[in-house]
Formats: sequence, C-alpha cells, structure tokens
Amino acid sequence: MLWASLGILIYIRVASGITGGFWPSGVLLAMASYPPLIVLMAPCRGQAFRHVLLAAVVLLYLLPFPIVGFEWDWMPWTVAAAVLCVLPARWAWPLFVMVVGTAGVVAALLGYGAYWAIWYMIVTADDGLIVFSVAALVGTVERLAGAREELARLALLRERLRLDGELRDVLGGRLQAIAFRMRKAARQDAADARHELDAATELARETMAEVRATAGAYRGGPVPGYPAQVESPALARHVLLAVLVIQCVLATTNLHFIERVNPLTLALGVLGLTAIVVLQMMPRTRVTFVAQSALILLPLAVLPGSWDRVLSFFSGSVLLRMRPPRSWLIVGVTLAGHLAVLLAYTNDNVANALASFGGHVMLMWLVYSLGRLTELATVLERTRHDLAEDAVRRERTRIARDLHDVLGYSLSAVALKGEVAGRLLDTAPDRARTELASLIAMVEQTMAELHSIVGGRVRLTLTTEIDAARQILRSAGIETTTHVRIPALPDEVDTALATVLRETVTNVLRHSQAGTCAITVSQDSGTVRLQVVNDGAKPPAAPSEPERPKTGLRNLAQRTGGRLTAGHRPGDLFEVVAEFRSDPARLARDPDGVHPVPSAQLDDG
Repeated sequence: MLWASLGILIYIRVASGITGGFWPSGVLLAMASYPPLIVLMAPCRGQAFRHVLLAAVVLLYLLPFPIVGFEWDWMPWTVAAAVLCVLPARWAWPLFVMVVGTAGVVAALLGYGAYWAIWYMIVTADDGLIVFSVAALVGTVERLAGAREELARLALLRERLRLDGELRDVLGGRLQAIAFRMRKAARQDAADARHELDAATELARETMAEVRATAGAYRGGPVPGYPAQVESPALARHVLLAVLVIQCVLATTNLHFIERVNPLTLALGVLGLTAIVVLQMMPRTRVTFVAQSALILLPLAVLPGSWDRVLSFFSGSVLLRMRPPRSWLIVGVTLAGHLAVLLAYTNDNVANALASFGGHVMLMWLVYSLGRLTELATVLERTRHDLAEDAVRRERTRIARDLHDVLGYSLSAVALKGEVAGRLLDTAPDRARTELASLIAMVEQTMAELHSIVGGRVRLTLTTEIDAARQILRSAGIETTTHVRIPALPDEVDTALATVLRETVTNVLRHSQAGTCAITVSQDSGTVRLQVVNDGAKPPAAPSEPERPKTGLRNLAQRTGGRLTAGHRPGDLFEVVAEFRSDPARLARDPDGVHPVPSAQLDDG
C-alpha cells in the first residue's frame, strides 16, 4: 500500500510537470528528493541514519532552485513527509506546519495569487500527510505482527507469578506442616510418633483433596478477558479527517475563486461540506454512509467542477464497505465519470485532466489504505489479546494437570507410606523408622515438585521414577521386579518415559488388586520400550469395544509423539507398552509450549 501510494504521487507529479511545461529537466529535478524518502519509508536501522536521510531529502529538494529557479513543480511535500516520519511529534508537527505555511508564503511572494498560495499549501499538506500516515500505519502493522506473541509472554509471566504465590499459600504451607510432623515423629517414641504420623497422613489426604479442588478450579475458572472491540488507531482517523477538511477547504476555495458562485450557493456549499466532515467523525454505520454519500454525489449535478474534491471519499468508502465485484463496478463507473468531467472542464487538456484524476485516485487510495490498515491493525491487536488469553488458559490447564497427576500422585504415595509406617511402629520399629526417613525425603521432593510446576516444567528422570515406583509398589504390598537395559537417554525421552511410568503405577494402585508388577525397559533399533505388567486386573465381563489406553496415557502418547498400547492379557494380567524414538528430534511438539515435551504433563487417568 505504501509503495502504491508513492507510485501514484510520482505519477501525479509527472503529469503536473508535463502540464506546466517542466518536462523533463524540471520534473526529474523535482524527483531528486524521492529516493532518500523511499529509503526512509523502508525499515532502516538507527535514528542517526534516519536523520541523515532527512537531511538528504531537504538538500535534494533545494537542489533544483539554483539550477532552474522556480520553473519546476516545487511543492515541498517530501520535506513535510520526512519531517513527520523522522522527528519526535513535539518537533515534527510544528515543523510540518512551518513547511506547509512556507509553501503558501513563497507562492504569494512570487505573485501566484491567493488561490494558488492556498493550493500549494493544500497539496503540500495533503501529500505529506498521505505518505506519513500510510508509512506509520504500515509500520504499526509490522510491529504488531512481529510482536503478536509479546503480550502472551507477558501475560504468561504475570500468571505464573500470581499462581506461584497462590499455590505457595494454599499448598506450600500444608506440605511444610506435613514434613514438620514427619520429622517430629522420627524423633519421638512409638506412641507420640503414631499421633504425629496419623496427623501427617490425614493432612496429606486433606492436601490431596485440596490439590484436586485447586486443579479443577484452574481448569474451569475464568480467564482474564480483553475488550471485544479494539479501538482503531487514532492516527488513521485524525489524518483522514485532516485530509477531508483540507479537501473541503479547497472545494470552498474553488467555489469562491474559480466558479464565483453567489453567496447563497457558497453558504449552502459550506454547510454541505461541514455536514460531510461531521458525518466522517461519527461512527461508521450504514445510515452515516448513505447520508455522506448523498451529500457527496447530489451536489455534483450542480457544482461538478468544485465538488469533485470530495468524490474520492465516496469511492474509497465503497471499496471498504462493499464486496467485489459490486464495489469495483461502482468505483469504475465513478472514476470514468469523473475523468469525463475533468476532460470537459480542462478543455481537452489531457495531461492536466490526468493529473487531477491522479489526485482523485490518490485520495481514494488513501481512504481505502487507511481503512484496510486500520482493520488489519485491529485484527492483529485482537490476535495479541487472544494469544495472551490462550496462553493463560493453557498455562492454567498445564498446572492443573501437573497438580492433579504429579502432586496428587506424590501425596497419594505419602499417605500410603504413612499408613504403612504407622502399622509398622509396633511390629517392626526399625523398619518403621526407615519408612519415616523415606517419607521425609518424599515430602521434600513433593515440595520441590510444587515449585517446579509453577516455575516451568516438572523434570522427571526414568531412573528416579523406577526407584520411586519400586518403593511405592512394595509399600502397598505388591512384589515388584525391574529389568532396565538402556544407556543414557536424551532429556526429552527420559522425561516422557518417566511420565508414562508414573501414570501407569498410579493406575496400578487405583484400578487393580495387584500382587505382582514387572517393569522392563529396553532399547532396540533407536526405539526405547517401556513395559509394565501387573496381575489382579480382571477384564470386563462383556467388553463392547476394543480396549484402549486410559485417557491420561492416550493423551500423553499423542503429545509426546510416542506409541502406546494397553490392555488385558490372559491370566488377569494387564499390560502397558510405551515406545519412543531415542532421537528427540522425532518427538512431536508440545502444544503447551514451543519445545518437545520438556515436562510431565498428564491428563486424568
């Protein structure tokens, strides 16, 4: 859009220069300041370089004066546009007004007359505003597109900080209390130790219920919303209004100086132009569009030579508000009619008519470009807000999963081992003390997991999970055997396998009456295979469909790019087999982030 605008402006200047008899030297010299302005419009690094380009625009604009004097198309619109594009607003706008005013003063001193002095100021202001506004909006759109995920990152950071404080308050204190009671029980005699151990076990169960309630609240709770409507960039509205006012002033000037209409017609014209400006400032509805279109089109039958200054706003609005091909048909008829009127009023001076026609096309393109860029900026801003909201929602879902499956698993294990240790206090006190020591380590590990859940991703290792699974299963009275024959694994594969094992052990404890459990890990041809087989799992009496892994395991396999099968086997056995590529590059990308499965993220099993 920006380059099309510059192309139309160059066309207008060439046609105008030919009309004025300045071709070719005057026109080519007039374009000397265009190249640095075009470079200035493109993305460039460093404010110092932009100032150098601004100086080049000014110097090259002044270059033709000592060569051809004033015999060229010398409107300083390139200087006006460059000033707005480079300098801060507090300096740019006063200098812009000064450049526009200087164009009018010089025209008056040269004896061009009041009308042409006003015309020079209008053209300078119009062209400068057009280039600046389109360039600024293009830059805004590019920045929004480049930073569309920035708001999401900030929202994610704020949400993590908020949830970190919330979870520390809700769960951190409970875990510390459990650890305190466990340590206290380890130092006391059997009677007092049983009291502290029972209290710690009960607190672990209460905390587990609190974890599940918190996870449910995070899944179903409201996410901070953003406004449904994003207000359009103010620059587009202000520039469009300014250009419309300028065109209305030029139309009024034409009525007074060129057509010399009577005072009543002039007053009615000013009233109609004022109404057009007021309608432009109002919210864009079908009623305002129809009313403004009528005020633009109807007076053309009486004042075609002056009123055509605002016709371009109708053409641009049609392109914006109507769908092709109807919009193209209406605009095509409008442009053809306008060109015919221009040829009639310029006495068949084709070059002059084409120059004026180029001005209409430029203003129409401005209306369309600013409208489209505004819509695009609005869509991008909404997208940024949607991405931020989605990032917060996904982060809450992730934390809810980890709370439920990681922390819930650990607290279930604490409660189970606490009950076992309580029963052993009378029959095997030495073994009970050993269980208490492992309980304290388990609670401390649970507190570390709580911090990891909010701080990022829970980092699990297969070796640690196998040891933990062996202890948990044996504490539950399940005879456990392990066979592990693999080298060191990449972090992503290690975490994925550890997560599957943790979820599988949870299902063994929840859904079976197992007496034995075998865990086997092997590697073959670049594939790591985890197999967990337990007994005590009676199949359903009449299965209606083939067995599939439970939801948590199935979703985990989908997220990690692995393959997982599970089902009943003869002899009341249940088998879970998970296979993953040992090359982490083959893993699927995690939908909760941008890295391949860097954490444990489970669904309800």
